[in-house]
Amino acid sequence: MLIWMVLAAFFPCILVVMFSFLTRNKWVGTIVALALIGGSIYKGFFHSQWIIFIDVISLLAGYVIVDTLKYHRKKEDE
Repeated sequence: MLIWMVLAAFFPCILVVMFSFLTRNKWVGTIVALALIGGSIYKGFFHSQWIIFIDVISLLAGYVIVDTLKYHRKKEDE
């Protein structure tokens, strides 16, 4: 059970950062990661309510990281 909680703490955060970096849009990255996590919750791959709670916190942390580091902004020509 501990490995599931560790994965729930880091994996959604990494997904948000990765998808936001690839799409250059923090909202699209967050929504795609949320849809991926939501689909797996719908299919029943989660074992407890705590893991879902940790996933939501991790998604929010990923959003804050992307917003702070400004990965979502396009580079402007100088």
